Amino acid sequence: MRARSLQQWITKLHTRDVETRQWQALEESSPLDRFGVHLYNWIQRHWPILHHGYFSFLEKAALHRHSLRPKVRRRYREVLEDFQPDVLVSVHAHLNHAYFAEAKTCLKKDIPCYTCCGEMHGGYGFSRHWANPQVTGFFAATPECAQAAQAMGLSPEKAVVSGFLLNPCFFAEKPNRTELRKALFPDLHHAPLVLLGTGANGANQHEKILRALARRGKTIGVAALCGKNEKTLQRIKTLIPRLYPLKVYPMGYQKDLQQLLYVSDLAFIRPGTGTTCEAIMSECPILFNGLGGIMPQEGITLKFFRNRGIETPKARSIRDTAAQIDHLLSKQGTTQLENTRRAFADLAKNQNPEKLIHQILP
Repeated sequence: MRARSLQQWITKLHTRDVETRQWQALEESSPLDRFGVHLYNWIQRHWPILHHGYFSFLEKAALHRHSLRPKVRRRYREVLEDFQPDVLVSVHAHLNHAYFAEAKTCLKKDIPCYTCCGEMHGGYGFSRHWANPQVTGFFAATPECAQAAQAMGLSPEKAVVSGFLLNPCFFAEKPNRTELRKALFPDLHHAPLVLLGTGANGANQHEKILRALARRGKTIGVAALCGKNEKTLQRIKTLIPRLYPLKVYPMGYQKDLQQLLYVSDLAFIRPGTGTTCEAIMSECPILFNGLGGIMPQEGITLKFFRNRGIETPKARSIRDTAAQIDHLLSKQGTTQLENTRRAFADLAKNQNPEKLIHQILP
């Protein structure tokens, strides 16, 4: 997501004739790394708490910290020699050491190497592989992220707080929320709207959550994002008559979530940095999805809000999810949601990825 957003900002700014190429190094370089990514995704979907063991293994194994395996090196060199980049930008924790060093060796020049880190806080869950003191620059999403990188050896002048790196649409002038909502959901009227996220451990829980919400007997609009899970999408469509009094809107893959988040009263999402930052920029209150446990990287997102005194509750079961949604959308929960919306509006102030682009491409 950050790589795609970086490309979109470069295209938007038209600072010069710049060609960009996105390469998913782990997925595209070797079967072993591709397996590791698939394992990570499987853990996210089915049993997030298991990732504590996987995270600890990767922290100690340092598979991409000192050198690249021969097959990975050959594939990487093919990409470098074909594209001949002038700048390298990493948006992944495990691409900031050996990949940067190999690029300089292969291209026979001291190519500028930057890291864009989207983590929101330091501590357990912030990978030590993010920080390489030899990088040209480290762009941090938050001051807490920059401090974590400095604690791992980055000099203060290199660890720059650049804010959230998201699609440019999240930084555009916001339309009238009421009018936009009427246009997107004309039959919703005055009922509150909940967005069910599709990320890890998301869409596979939608049916259970919708049934639990329906049993509570409240008229609530629910936009259920199913991503590319066609089976879940079709299943929810067939269930709609049996989910009364809910107003359910099953949705497939959405390239742009900005408008949906902006018109929603509440988003039920995992504590990953991507959608969390999108919700902040859209001023959409969050109920965090803690089903199956919280992963280390998600834990530091929760820590960010906790340390800043922003109330972002989390649900750990289907019944708890329905109960908390019901409460947060009630009259008693309105104050909490409004406080969160104001806090998010404050966080969204002065966010502007343009300065990041101008530093990478002066």
